[in-house]
Amino acid sequence: MKTTKSLSRLGSLLDNVQVQVSIAAYTKVDAKWRQMNFVPEFNRFYYIREGEGCLVIDGVPHYPRPGQLFVMPSGVKQSYYTINENGFGKYWCHFTAKIGDTDLFRLTGVPSHIDVTDHDRLSRLFEQLIEHYHSRQFTAALMQKSVLLEIVSLYLERAVEGRQMFRADEEDSGIRNLNLVLKYIESHLHDNITVPQLAALVHFHPNYLIRLFRELVGTSPIQYVHKMKMEKAMSLLTATEEPVSEIARQVGMELYYFSRVFKKHTGLPPSDYRRLLQERHGAED
Repeated sequence: MKTTKSLSRLGSLLDNVQVQVSIAAYTKVDAKWRQMNFVPEFNRFYYIREGEGCLVIDGVPHYPRPGQLFVMPSGVKQSYYTINENGFGKYWCHFTAKIGDTDLFRLTGVPSHIDVTDHDRLSRLFEQLIEHYHSRQFTAALMQKSVLLEIVSLYLERAVEGRQMFRADEEDSGIRNLNLVLKYIESHLHDNITVPQLAALVHFHPNYLIRLFRELVGTSPIQYVHKMKMEKAMSLLTATEEPVSEIARQVGMELYYFSRVFKKHTGLPPSDYRRLLQERHGAED
C-alpha cells in the first residue's frame, strides 16, 4: 500500500509537472484503425465510451471496456487495431507530461488504465479539452493545460488506490537512486543537507547528482531541499505556537537565513505569515 510519506514525496514532485496538448478529439474508429509496433514521443489518453478493439502496450495486449481510461505512454513500443466491425468510440488526446526531462508516467509507474467512477465528469473534461483545442482565444493553450492537468490528476488519484506507485524500476538506477535521495531529504529536514552528502548516499559525483536531479525533478537538489524545508516550516507555523527561532532550528537553518529563504518562498516573513493565518482563521470563526 502507498504510505503517506511516499505520496507526500510524489506530491512534491508533481509541483514541477509541465504538460502540453498537441491534439484532442472524439472519434468513432473504422475497420482501418490500425498501427503496429511504433514508439511515440508523446503520451496518449484513450477514454473508451463504446465498442471493442485491442491496445498493445510494451508487449502486453489489452482489450479495453467502455468506461476505462488508458494511457499509452511515450517511449514505449505499442500497437492498436480493431478486432471486429464494432470499433471504439473514444475521447482521446496526444500530450506530453514531464517532470524535468523525464516523462511523468515513467517516473510514477502508473498502471496502464483505470476504471472511471465518474463518467459524467471525465466526459465533461474531455469535451472542455476539445473545445479549448479548437478555440482561437489567446488563453486557449492555458485552458488546455488546466483541463489536461485535471484529467492527469484524476488518473493519478484513481491509480494510487491500492497500488504501489512511484516504484523505481529495478533496471532504472537513476529513478531508484533518486528515490533514496528523496527519502533521505524527507527524514533529515532538521539537518543542514548538502549536495556532497546526497551524492555520497548513492555513490555519485556531486555534479552528476545535480544533472540527474534537474533531469528527473526539474530543479537543483538544494532548491528542492529548501522547498521541502519551507513546506515543513509553513506547516509548523500554522499548526503550532513554536517560536520562529525554534521552527528555524527544526528545519536546520540559522534564524536570519531561514527568514530570508521563507520570505523568498512565500512573499512574507515567518511572523507575518503566521499573523495573516491567525487573522484569517479568526475572521472565519
